[in-house]
Amino acid sequence: MLRNLLLFAGPLAVAAAPFADINSCLTSASVPQILKSDSKWGQTIKPFNLRLPFTPVAVAYPTTVAQVQAAVSCAASLGITVSPKSGGHSYASHGLGGEDGHLMIDLRQFRDVKVDSATGIASVGVGARLGNVATSLYSQGQRAFSHGTCPGVGVGGHVLGGGYGYSSRTKGLASDALVEASLVLANGTLATASATQNPDIFWALRGAGATSYGIVTTMKFQTFAAPSQNVVFNYGLNVNQAQMKNVFSVLQDYANSTAMPAEMNMRVFINRSGVSLMGVFYGTQSAFQTAISPVLSKIGNPSGSVQTKGWIDTLTGYAYMPLATSLDYDIHETFFSKSLMTERLNDAAMTAFWAYWYNTARSNTRDWYLIVDLHGGISSAITKLGADYSSYAHRNALIKYEFYDRVSSGSYPSNGFSFLNDWVATVTKAMPTTQFGMYMNYADPSLTTSQAQQNYWLGHYAKLAEIKSAVDPTNLFNNPQSVGRK
Repeated sequence: MLRNLLLFAGPLAVAAAPFADINSCLTSASVPQILKSDSKWGQTIKPFNLRLPFTPVAVAYPTTVAQVQAAVSCAASLGITVSPKSGGHSYASHGLGGEDGHLMIDLRQFRDVKVDSATGIASVGVGARLGNVATSLYSQGQRAFSHGTCPGVGVGGHVLGGGYGYSSRTKGLASDALVEASLVLANGTLATASATQNPDIFWALRGAGATSYGIVTTMKFQTFAAPSQNVVFNYGLNVNQAQMKNVFSVLQDYANSTAMPAEMNMRVFINRSGVSLMGVFYGTQSAFQTAISPVLSKIGNPSGSVQTKGWIDTLTGYAYMPLATSLDYDIHETFFSKSLMTERLNDAAMTAFWAYWYNTARSNTRDWYLIVDLHGGISSAITKLGADYSSYAHRNALIKYEFYDRVSSGSYPSNGFSFLNDWVATVTKAMPTTQFGMYMNYADPSLTTSQAQQNYWLGHYAKLAEIKSAVDPTNLFNNPQSVGRK
Protein backbone atom coordinates (compact mmCIF):
# COMPACT_ATOMS: atom_id res chain seq x y z
CA MET A 1 0.00 0.00 0.00
CA LEU A 2 1.39 3.41 -0.99
CA ARG A 3 1.36 5.94 1.81
CA ASN A 4 0.52 9.64 1.64
CA LEU A 5 1.58 10.37 -1.92
CA LEU A 6 1.24 14.15 -2.24
CA LEU A 7 1.54 14.57 -5.96
CA PHE A 8 0.28 18.09 -6.56
CA ALA A 9 2.61 20.44 -4.69
CA GLY A 10 2.32 23.32 -7.13
CA PRO A 11 0.80 24.45 -10.41
CA LEU A 12 1.73 22.92 -13.74
CA ALA A 13 4.60 24.88 -15.21
CA VAL A 14 3.33 24.83 -18.80
CA ALA A 15 -0.08 23.91 -20.15
CA ALA A 16 -0.21 21.43 -23.01
CA ALA A 17 0.32 23.37 -26.21
CA PRO A 18 0.26 22.44 -29.91
CA PHE A 19 3.96 22.97 -30.52
CA ALA A 20 5.45 21.32 -33.58
CA ASP A 21 8.64 20.35 -31.79
CA ILE A 22 10.30 20.35 -28.38
CA ASN A 23 12.63 23.25 -29.16
CA SER A 24 9.69 25.54 -29.92
CA CYS A 25 7.97 24.57 -26.69
CA LEU A 26 11.10 25.14 -24.63
CA THR A 27 11.67 28.51 -26.30
CA SER A 28 8.09 29.57 -25.64
CA ALA A 29 8.49 28.57 -21.97
CA SER A 30 11.78 30.53 -21.68
CA VAL A 31 13.78 27.39 -20.89
CA PRO A 32 17.48 27.82 -21.80
CA GLN A 33 18.69 25.28 -24.34
CA ILE A 34 21.86 24.07 -25.95
CA LEU A 35 20.87 23.76 -29.59
CA LYS A 36 22.31 21.37 -32.15
CA SER A 37 23.69 24.42 -33.95
CA ASP A 38 25.55 25.61 -30.84
CA SER A 39 29.29 25.10 -30.56
CA LYS A 40 28.74 23.43 -27.16
CA TRP A 41 26.35 20.79 -28.49
CA GLY A 42 28.98 18.14 -29.19
CA GLN A 43 30.68 18.54 -25.83
CA THR A 44 27.36 18.62 -23.97
CA ILE A 45 26.24 15.24 -25.31
CA LYS A 46 29.68 13.62 -25.20
CA PRO A 47 29.32 10.59 -22.92
CA PHE A 48 31.69 9.62 -20.14
CA ASN A 49 31.81 6.17 -21.74
CA LEU A 50 32.77 6.93 -25.34
CA ARG A 51 31.65 3.44 -26.31
CA LEU A 52 28.02 4.51 -25.85
CA PRO A 53 27.18 7.77 -27.67
CA PHE A 54 23.51 8.72 -27.97
CA THR A 55 21.80 11.78 -29.42
CA PRO A 56 19.02 13.54 -27.48
CA VAL A 57 16.23 15.19 -29.40
CA ALA A 58 16.98 18.35 -27.42
CA VAL A 59 18.97 19.58 -24.42
CA ALA A 60 17.40 21.80 -21.79
CA TYR A 61 19.90 23.77 -19.71
CA PRO A 62 17.85 25.18 -16.83
CA THR A 63 19.06 27.44 -14.05
CA THR A 64 15.83 27.44 -12.00
CA VAL A 65 13.36 24.86 -10.74
CA ALA A 66 10.58 26.60 -12.67
CA GLN A 67 12.52 25.99 -15.89
CA VAL A 68 12.86 22.30 -15.02
CA GLN A 69 9.10 22.17 -14.50
CA ALA A 70 8.51 23.85 -17.84
CA ALA A 71 10.87 21.47 -19.64
CA VAL A 72 9.14 18.43 -18.14
CA SER A 73 5.73 19.77 -19.11
CA CYS A 74 6.89 20.44 -22.67
CA ALA A 75 8.17 16.89 -23.02
CA ALA A 76 5.00 15.44 -21.53
CA SER A 77 2.80 17.42 -23.91
CA LEU A 78 4.76 16.07 -26.89
CA GLY A 79 5.18 12.50 -25.66
CA ILE A 80 8.97 12.76 -25.40
CA THR A 81 10.87 10.73 -22.81
CA VAL A 82 12.89 12.75 -20.31
CA SER A 83 16.34 11.97 -18.88
CA PRO A 84 18.16 14.05 -16.25
CA LYS A 85 21.91 14.50 -16.47
CA SER A 86 23.69 15.40 -13.26
CA GLY A 87 27.40 14.72 -13.73
CA GLY A 88 27.03 12.61 -16.87
CA HIS A 89 29.15 9.81 -15.42
CA SER A 90 26.74 6.96 -16.12
CA TYR A 91 28.57 3.87 -17.37
CA ALA A 92 25.61 3.20 -19.68
CA SER A 93 25.13 6.85 -20.77
CA HIS A 94 21.77 6.98 -19.01
CA GLY A 95 22.11 10.75 -18.61
CA LEU A 96 21.76 10.97 -22.38
CA GLY A 97 18.86 8.53 -22.25
CA GLY A 98 20.73 5.29 -22.87
CA GLU A 99 19.24 5.51 -26.37
CA ASP A 100 18.52 8.20 -28.95
CA GLY A 101 15.60 10.62 -28.88
CA HIS A 102 15.20 11.75 -25.26
CA LEU A 103 14.92 15.26 -23.90
CA MET A 104 18.06 15.60 -21.81
CA ILE A 105 17.76 18.01 -18.90
CA ASP A 106 21.31 19.10 -18.08
CA LEU A 107 21.42 20.00 -14.38
CA ARG A 108 24.99 21.31 -14.14
CA GLN A 109 23.84 24.73 -13.01
CA PHE A 110 22.28 23.25 -9.86
CA ARG A 111 25.53 23.06 -7.93
CA ASP A 112 25.22 25.19 -4.80
CA VAL A 113 26.30 23.64 -1.49
CA LYS A 114 25.17 25.26 1.75
CA VAL A 115 25.46 23.92 5.30
CA ASP A 116 23.09 24.91 8.11
CA SER A 117 25.52 25.37 10.99
CA ALA A 118 22.80 24.78 13.58
CA THR A 119 21.59 21.41 12.26
CA GLY A 120 24.53 20.22 10.17
CA ILE A 121 22.15 19.64 7.28
CA ALA A 122 23.62 20.46 3.89
CA SER A 123 21.53 21.55 0.93
CA VAL A 124 23.23 20.39 -2.27
CA GLY A 125 22.31 21.08 -5.88
CA VAL A 126 21.92 17.86 -7.80
CA GLY A 127 24.43 18.89 -10.48
CA ALA A 128 27.32 19.40 -8.06
CA ARG A 129 30.24 17.01 -8.45
CA LEU A 130 31.54 14.98 -5.52
CA GLY A 131 34.94 16.65 -5.33
CA ASN A 132 33.43 20.11 -5.20
CA VAL A 133 30.82 18.95 -2.69
CA ALA A 134 33.52 17.54 -0.39
CA THR A 135 35.65 20.68 -0.42
CA SER A 136 32.66 22.97 0.03
CA LEU A 137 31.32 20.97 2.98
CA TYR A 138 34.74 20.97 4.60
CA SER A 139 35.08 24.73 4.17
CA GLN A 140 31.77 25.20 6.02
CA GLY A 141 32.69 23.91 9.46
CA GLN A 142 34.67 20.81 8.41
CA ARG A 143 31.54 18.82 7.59
CA ALA A 144 31.21 15.69 5.45
CA PHE A 145 28.96 12.86 4.39
CA SER A 146 29.86 9.45 3.03
CA HIS A 147 30.26 9.29 -0.76
CA GLY A 148 32.38 7.89 -3.55
CA THR A 149 35.96 8.76 -4.43
CA CYS A 150 35.76 9.99 -8.04
CA PRO A 151 35.56 13.81 -7.88
CA GLY A 152 33.93 14.20 -11.29
CA VAL A 153 30.85 12.11 -10.49
CA GLY A 154 27.66 14.10 -10.10
CA VAL A 155 26.03 13.88 -6.70
CA GLY A 156 22.60 13.26 -8.21
CA GLY A 157 23.10 9.94 -9.96
CA HIS A 158 25.60 8.77 -7.35
CA VAL A 159 23.23 9.22 -4.43
CA LEU A 160 20.08 8.03 -6.17
CA GLY A 161 21.86 4.82 -7.17
CA GLY A 162 22.94 4.16 -3.58
CA GLY A 163 26.25 5.96 -3.25
CA TYR A 164 28.97 3.64 -1.95
CA GLY A 165 32.32 5.05 -0.86
CA TYR A 166 35.35 4.69 1.37
CA SER A 167 33.47 5.62 4.54
CA SER A 168 30.30 3.63 3.85
CA ARG A 169 31.00 0.78 6.28
CA THR A 170 31.45 3.44 8.96
CA LYS A 171 28.81 6.01 8.06
CA GLY A 172 26.52 4.29 5.55
CA LEU A 173 25.81 5.03 1.91
CA ALA A 174 25.47 8.55 0.55
CA SER A 175 21.75 7.84 0.14
CA ASP A 176 21.56 6.92 3.83
CA ALA A 177 22.58 10.49 4.68
CA LEU A 178 19.81 11.90 2.49
CA VAL A 179 17.04 13.43 4.58
CA GLU A 180 15.06 15.28 1.91
CA ALA A 181 14.83 15.69 -1.86
CA SER A 182 12.96 18.18 -4.01
CA LEU A 183 11.83 16.79 -7.34
CA VAL A 184 9.73 17.71 -10.34
CA LEU A 185 7.14 15.04 -11.08
CA ALA A 186 5.81 13.89 -14.44
CA ASN A 187 2.82 16.22 -14.15
CA GLY A 188 5.15 19.21 -13.82
CA THR A 189 4.54 19.81 -10.14
CA LEU A 190 7.20 20.16 -7.47
CA ALA A 191 7.20 17.67 -4.61
CA THR A 192 9.22 17.14 -1.46
CA ALA A 193 10.25 13.62 -0.49
CA SER A 194 11.35 12.81 3.05
CA ALA A 195 10.53 10.46 5.90
CA THR A 196 7.37 12.50 6.56
CA GLN A 197 6.45 13.83 3.10
CA ASN A 198 5.83 11.36 0.28
CA PRO A 199 7.68 8.64 2.22
CA ASP A 200 7.19 6.03 -0.51
CA ILE A 201 8.86 8.25 -3.08
CA PHE A 202 11.61 8.92 -0.55
CA TRP A 203 12.11 5.18 -0.03
CA ALA A 204 12.27 4.65 -3.80
CA LEU A 205 14.65 7.50 -4.55
CA ARG A 206 17.35 6.07 -2.30
CA GLY A 207 18.58 3.35 -4.64
CA ALA A 208 16.32 3.38 -7.70
CA GLY A 209 18.54 5.61 -9.82
CA ALA A 210 18.16 9.06 -11.30
CA THR A 211 15.69 8.20 -14.06
CA SER A 212 12.49 6.81 -12.63
CA TYR A 213 10.38 9.06 -10.42
CA GLY A 214 11.10 12.63 -11.42
CA ILE A 215 13.83 15.22 -11.80
CA VAL A 216 15.51 15.78 -8.45
CA THR A 217 16.84 19.32 -8.21
CA THR A 218 18.04 19.68 -4.62
CA MET A 219 19.08 17.20 -1.93
CA LYS A 220 19.51 17.67 1.80
CA PHE A 221 22.02 15.57 3.74
CA GLN A 222 22.70 15.06 7.40
CA THR A 223 26.43 15.70 7.60
CA PHE A 224 28.93 14.62 10.23
CA ALA A 225 32.13 16.17 11.55
CA ALA A 226 34.91 15.17 9.16
CA PRO A 227 37.28 12.84 11.05
CA SER A 228 40.73 14.28 11.66
CA GLN A 229 42.48 10.92 12.05
CA ASN A 230 42.25 8.81 8.90
CA VAL A 231 44.65 5.88 8.69
CA VAL A 232 45.32 5.23 5.00
CA PHE A 233 46.90 1.85 4.28
CA ASN A 234 48.17 -0.10 1.28
CA TYR A 235 49.75 -3.56 1.37
CA GLY A 236 51.18 -5.13 -1.78
CA LEU A 237 50.34 -8.83 -2.12
CA ASN A 238 52.65 -11.11 -4.06
CA VAL A 239 50.31 -14.07 -4.44
CA ASN A 240 49.60 -17.02 -6.71
CA GLN A 241 46.17 -18.50 -7.43
CA ALA A 242 45.92 -20.58 -4.25
CA GLN A 243 47.22 -17.77 -2.08
CA MET A 244 44.77 -15.27 -3.60
CA LYS A 245 41.91 -17.63 -2.92
CA ASN A 246 43.05 -17.80 0.69
CA VAL A 247 43.26 -14.00 0.90
CA PHE A 248 39.68 -13.73 -0.35
CA SER A 249 38.46 -16.41 2.04
CA VAL A 250 40.11 -14.62 4.96
CA LEU A 251 38.54 -11.30 3.94
CA GLN A 252 35.12 -12.85 3.44
CA ASP A 253 35.27 -14.30 6.97
CA TYR A 254 36.62 -11.02 8.36
CA ALA A 255 33.82 -8.96 6.83
CA ASN A 256 31.23 -11.15 8.48
CA SER A 257 32.78 -11.07 11.95
CA THR A 258 32.98 -8.67 14.86
CA ALA A 259 36.75 -8.63 14.33
CA MET A 260 36.19 -6.12 11.52
CA PRO A 261 35.07 -2.90 13.21
CA ALA A 262 32.80 -0.36 11.57
CA GLU A 263 35.74 2.06 11.39
CA MET A 264 37.51 -0.25 8.90
CA ASN A 265 36.91 0.34 5.16
CA MET A 266 38.86 -2.06 2.98
CA ARG A 267 39.21 -3.26 -0.59
CA VAL A 268 41.42 -5.39 -2.81
CA PHE A 269 42.57 -3.65 -5.99
CA ILE A 270 43.82 -5.87 -8.81
CA ASN A 271 45.17 -5.03 -12.24
CA ARG A 272 47.89 -6.26 -14.59
CA SER A 273 50.53 -4.77 -12.31
CA GLY A 274 49.58 -6.69 -9.20
CA VAL A 275 47.35 -6.99 -6.15
CA SER A 276 46.94 -4.51 -3.28
CA LEU A 277 44.99 -4.59 -0.03
CA MET A 278 44.07 -0.99 0.72
CA GLY A 279 41.65 1.25 2.51
CA VAL A 280 40.95 3.73 5.28
CA PHE A 281 40.52 3.23 9.00
CA TYR A 282 38.86 6.05 10.92
CA GLY A 283 40.73 6.22 14.22
CA THR A 284 44.21 6.01 15.69
CA GLN A 285 47.07 3.96 14.28
CA SER A 286 47.05 1.88 17.46
CA ALA A 287 43.39 0.97 16.98
CA PHE A 288 44.08 0.27 13.32
CA GLN A 289 46.89 -2.17 14.12
CA THR A 290 44.57 -4.05 16.45
CA ALA A 291 41.85 -4.18 13.80
CA ILE A 292 44.08 -5.22 10.88
CA SER A 293 46.18 -7.83 12.66
CA PRO A 294 43.62 -10.69 12.33
CA VAL A 295 43.86 -10.29 8.55
CA LEU A 296 47.58 -9.74 8.12
CA SER A 297 48.52 -12.71 10.28
CA LYS A 298 46.50 -15.04 8.05
CA ILE A 299 47.83 -13.79 4.70
CA GLY A 300 51.57 -13.84 5.38
CA ASN A 301 52.04 -10.48 7.13
CA PRO A 302 52.74 -8.46 3.97
CA SER A 303 54.63 -5.19 4.16
CA GLY A 304 52.98 -1.94 3.20
CA SER A 305 52.49 1.74 3.90
CA VAL A 306 50.40 3.14 6.77
CA GLN A 307 49.86 6.89 7.10
CA THR A 308 47.58 9.13 9.12
CA LYS A 309 46.05 11.89 7.01
CA GLY A 310 43.43 14.60 7.27
CA TRP A 311 40.03 14.23 5.67
CA ILE A 312 40.70 16.24 2.52
CA ASP A 313 44.13 14.69 1.99
CA THR A 314 42.54 11.24 2.32
CA LEU A 315 39.90 12.04 -0.29
CA THR A 316 42.50 13.53 -2.61
CA GLY A 317 44.72 10.46 -2.33
CA TYR A 318 41.96 8.17 -3.54
CA ALA A 319 40.68 10.60 -6.16
CA TYR A 320 43.88 10.26 -8.23
CA MET A 321 43.24 13.82 -9.40
CA PRO A 322 42.40 17.21 -7.84
CA LEU A 323 39.10 17.31 -5.99
CA ALA A 324 38.00 20.57 -7.63
CA THR A 325 36.40 20.12 -11.04
CA SER A 326 35.21 22.71 -13.55
CA LEU A 327 31.69 23.23 -14.78
CA ASP A 328 32.75 21.87 -18.18
CA TYR A 329 34.35 18.70 -16.79
CA ASP A 330 35.86 16.88 -19.75
CA ILE A 331 37.13 13.41 -18.81
CA HIS A 332 36.05 10.42 -20.86
CA GLU A 333 37.01 6.77 -21.28
CA THR A 334 36.19 3.85 -23.55
CA PHE A 335 35.28 0.79 -21.54
CA PHE A 336 33.02 -2.08 -20.57
CA SER A 337 32.17 -2.69 -16.93
CA LYS A 338 30.22 -5.13 -14.79
CA SER A 339 29.47 -5.58 -11.11
CA LEU A 340 28.49 -8.26 -8.66
CA MET A 341 27.16 -8.25 -5.09
CA THR A 342 27.67 -11.46 -3.12
CA GLU A 343 26.74 -12.57 0.37
CA ARG A 344 29.18 -15.46 0.65
CA LEU A 345 30.94 -17.46 -2.05
CA ASN A 346 31.28 -21.21 -1.64
CA ASP A 347 34.57 -23.01 -2.23
CA ALA A 348 33.75 -23.93 -5.83
CA ALA A 349 32.96 -20.31 -6.73
CA MET A 350 36.12 -19.01 -5.06
CA THR A 351 38.24 -21.60 -6.84
CA ALA A 352 36.76 -20.80 -10.26
CA PHE A 353 36.88 -17.03 -9.73
CA TRP A 354 40.55 -16.86 -8.79
CA ALA A 355 41.56 -19.47 -11.36
CA TYR A 356 40.09 -17.14 -14.00
CA TRP A 357 42.11 -14.25 -12.61
CA TYR A 358 45.33 -16.23 -12.58
CA ASN A 359 44.97 -18.03 -15.90
CA THR A 360 42.98 -15.57 -18.04
CA ALA A 361 42.80 -12.04 -16.65
CA ARG A 362 46.52 -11.64 -16.07
CA SER A 363 47.19 -12.28 -19.76
CA ASN A 364 44.77 -9.54 -20.90
CA THR A 365 46.94 -6.62 -22.03
CA ARG A 366 44.17 -3.99 -21.91
CA ASP A 367 43.95 -1.53 -19.02
CA TRP A 368 41.59 -3.56 -16.83
CA TYR A 369 41.08 -3.63 -13.10
CA LEU A 370 39.00 -5.39 -10.47
CA ILE A 371 37.92 -3.78 -7.19
CA VAL A 372 36.70 -6.08 -4.42
CA ASP A 373 35.12 -4.01 -1.63
CA LEU A 374 34.28 -5.35 1.83
CA HIS A 375 30.80 -3.85 1.72
CA GLY A 376 28.62 -5.37 4.41
CA GLY A 377 28.79 -7.64 7.42
CA ILE A 378 27.94 -7.57 11.10
CA SER A 379 29.56 -4.21 11.85
CA SER A 380 28.81 -2.44 8.57
CA ALA A 381 26.62 0.65 8.83
CA ILE A 382 25.07 -0.37 5.50
CA THR A 383 23.90 -3.73 6.82
CA LYS A 384 22.80 -2.48 10.23
CA LEU A 385 20.01 -0.37 8.74
CA GLY A 386 18.16 -3.49 7.58
CA ALA A 387 17.41 -4.92 4.16
CA ASP A 388 14.28 -2.82 3.54
CA TYR A 389 15.46 0.52 4.91
CA SER A 390 15.49 1.97 1.38
CA SER A 391 15.21 0.69 -2.17
CA TYR A 392 18.95 -0.06 -2.23
CA ALA A 393 18.71 -3.84 -2.42
CA HIS A 394 22.19 -5.03 -1.40
CA ARG A 395 22.51 -4.40 2.33
CA ASN A 396 23.09 -8.09 2.98
CA ALA A 397 25.96 -8.31 0.49
CA LEU A 398 29.32 -8.92 2.13
CA ILE A 399 31.34 -8.11 -0.99
CA LYS A 400 30.91 -5.66 -3.87
CA TYR A 401 32.89 -6.18 -7.10
CA GLU A 402 33.60 -3.73 -9.89
CA PHE A 403 35.03 -5.24 -13.09
CA TYR A 404 36.37 -2.59 -15.48
CA ASP A 405 38.06 -3.09 -18.84
CA ARG A 406 39.15 -0.10 -20.94
CA VAL A 407 41.23 0.86 -23.93
CA SER A 408 43.44 3.94 -24.05
CA SER A 409 42.61 4.71 -27.68
CA GLY A 410 40.38 3.54 -30.47
CA SER A 411 37.27 1.41 -30.13
CA TYR A 412 36.57 -1.22 -27.55
CA PRO A 413 37.05 -4.62 -29.27
CA SER A 414 33.92 -6.55 -30.17
CA ASN A 415 35.44 -9.69 -28.74
CA GLY A 416 36.28 -7.95 -25.46
CA PHE A 417 32.90 -8.33 -23.75
CA SER A 418 33.39 -12.01 -23.05
CA PHE A 419 36.39 -11.20 -20.84
CA LEU A 420 34.28 -9.74 -18.03
CA ASN A 421 31.11 -11.70 -18.77
CA ASP A 422 33.02 -14.95 -18.40
CA TRP A 423 34.69 -13.75 -15.20
CA VAL A 424 31.32 -13.01 -13.59
CA ALA A 425 30.00 -16.34 -14.88
CA THR A 426 32.62 -18.23 -12.86
CA VAL A 427 30.60 -17.29 -9.78
CA THR A 428 27.07 -17.55 -11.14
CA LYS A 429 27.69 -20.96 -12.71
CA ALA A 430 29.27 -22.31 -9.53
CA MET A 431 26.25 -21.19 -7.49
CA PRO A 432 23.33 -21.59 -9.95
CA THR A 433 20.52 -21.42 -7.38
CA THR A 434 21.73 -18.12 -5.87
CA GLN A 435 20.26 -14.81 -7.00
CA PHE A 436 23.18 -12.39 -7.14
CA GLY A 437 22.78 -8.66 -7.19
CA MET A 438 24.50 -6.00 -9.27
CA TYR A 439 25.20 -2.36 -8.39
CA MET A 440 23.32 -0.03 -10.68
CA ASN A 441 25.93 2.74 -10.38
CA TYR A 442 28.14 0.40 -12.38
CA ALA A 443 25.39 0.06 -14.97
CA ASP A 444 25.88 -2.78 -17.43
CA PRO A 445 24.05 -2.07 -20.71
CA SER A 446 24.65 -5.63 -21.91
CA LEU A 447 21.88 -6.68 -19.51
CA THR A 448 18.35 -6.82 -20.88
CA THR A 449 15.71 -4.64 -19.27
CA SER A 450 14.34 -7.48 -17.15
CA GLN A 451 17.81 -8.70 -16.19
CA ALA A 452 18.80 -5.21 -15.05
CA GLN A 453 15.62 -4.73 -13.05
CA GLN A 454 16.07 -8.08 -11.33
CA ASN A 455 19.79 -7.72 -10.59
CA TYR A 456 19.80 -4.06 -9.57
CA TRP A 457 16.77 -4.20 -7.28
CA LEU A 458 16.18 -7.87 -6.41
CA GLY A 459 13.13 -8.27 -4.16
CA HIS A 460 12.47 -4.53 -4.03
CA TYR A 461 11.49 -4.28 -7.67
CA ALA A 462 7.77 -5.01 -7.25
CA LYS A 463 7.36 -2.17 -4.74
CA LEU A 464 9.43 0.17 -6.89
CA ALA A 465 7.23 -0.60 -9.90
CA GLU A 466 4.08 0.07 -7.87
CA ILE A 467 5.35 3.46 -6.76
CA LYS A 468 6.44 4.23 -10.32
CA SER A 469 2.94 3.51 -11.64
CA ALA A 470 1.46 5.92 -9.11
CA VAL A 471 3.76 8.88 -9.74
CA ASP A 472 4.66 8.44 -13.42
CA PRO A 473 1.88 6.41 -15.05
CA THR A 474 2.93 7.30 -18.61
CA ASN A 475 6.57 6.38 -17.92
CA LEU A 476 7.80 9.84 -18.91
CA PHE A 477 11.09 9.27 -17.09
CA ASN A 478 12.83 6.13 -18.27
CA ASN A 479 15.83 4.53 -19.88
CA PRO A 480 16.44 0.98 -21.12
CA GLN A 481 17.17 -0.27 -17.58
CA SER A 482 14.95 1.92 -15.38
CA VAL A 483 12.10 0.98 -13.09
CA GLY A 484 8.90 0.56 -15.09
CA ARG A 485 10.55 0.09 -18.48
CA LYS A 486 8.91 -2.75 -20.41
